[in-house]
Amino acid sequence: MPTPPSGKSILSSPREICCDRMELRDLLKGSGCDPVGAGIVGHKARTRVIRVDGLKAPAANILKQTLLSLGGDCAVHRDVILGEPATSTVHIVGTDRQLRQLPARLSTQPFALAELGLGVERLLDPATTSSKSLTLPDSQLRFGDAPLIMGILNLTPDSFSDGGVNVDVDVAVANGLRLVAEGAAILDLGGESTRPGAAEVTVAEEISRVVPVIRELAGRCGTPISIDTRKAAVAAAALEAGAGIVNDVSALGDPEMAPLVAESGAALVLMHMQGEPATMQDDPGYRDTVDEIYRWLEGRIALAVEAGIGHDRLVVDPGIGFGKRLRDNTALIRRLGEFRSLGVPVLLGASRKSFLGLLMDEPDPAHRLEGSLAAVAQGGRAGAQIVRVHDVAATKRFLAAWLPMMRKESEEL
Repeated sequence: MPTPPSGKSILSSPREICCDRMELRDLLKGSGCDPVGAGIVGHKARTRVIRVDGLKAPAANILKQTLLSLGGDCAVHRDVILGEPATSTVHIVGTDRQLRQLPARLSTQPFALAELGLGVERLLDPATTSSKSLTLPDSQLRFGDAPLIMGILNLTPDSFSDGGVNVDVDVAVANGLRLVAEGAAILDLGGESTRPGAAEVTVAEEISRVVPVIRELAGRCGTPISIDTRKAAVAAAALEAGAGIVNDVSALGDPEMAPLVAESGAALVLMHMQGEPATMQDDPGYRDTVDEIYRWLEGRIALAVEAGIGHDRLVVDPGIGFGKRLRDNTALIRRLGEFRSLGVPVLLGASRKSFLGLLMDEPDPAHRLEGSLAAVAQGGRAGAQIVRVHDVAATKRFLAAWLPMMRKESEEL
């Protein structure tokens, strides 16, 4: 662009500004905008899409007209204007400023629209979509701007990536301490492989693999220990040995798991899996992958809470690779942020998995680091608060470079 003559200005060509709301606020203030005005414009610059299922046709029509009056919009089934179908899935579209006015507009409306307005209001509150901490039996695990790293320590002879490496207790303990030194905020220990096609391990065998290592690590490091199991008896032995988190790939499939965790005070990871490890990849299928898994996890949270496990002790994991096709895995990672609406921390476990091998044309799990880091990047951007990985040191270095590039939006904007 030519330099204008001294004392004169020249109109620049338009350009799109690509930044988050914090950066936008700074840009506006830097151009002389009043700080209050900068905040108002910042809110207008963020558009949200909120999904609601099962809304009655008359309610959908009222909701659409209300949003249009606010300057937003609402996508509904094309026939709701005719009263058919009886219910509709709706997608609410609006800026923060528009959506914050919605509860008051719906407060006197019928068809449970007042309750819907309050639900939208809760979603706009950062406290409901970004957990600050996870409660453990004797401590709090606090979250920051970058995801916490959960280091994987498989104590199995047949895990898909590192099976057989940690079957010796001393080797396993040394590797666990190494992961902590490299930056793991949590150690996740498992004594049963849940790779596709894996056979089930007896309770006695699983306990014999994990308890000696947990007991030793618990006495030598202050890092929280997670037990990766779907068996309540194994979880009980692990918790007694010093674990504080139960990473349940069956999400309370064992009826004894919920009361055990409730009484112990441990934190609980609820993971989605379609089928069982031995058969889960035979023919997985979904009508709407993200929605079905979201609703299923919502039900598991309700079951856990009913058993006496508070939201502050819960984490959800959509179960990448557990009964999922390639397109299911990529959709879940791309839309991972939607699971934050469940009101508990989100865990992403994609490290070295076979779908990355398909994307990278890399059959060796040990050579899928780039794919694993790509998943961490997208997961962190979407709001994952825990990432479960094999390569702790590389992930720690990656996040150190990634965080300054992913400035978090100011909620005071």
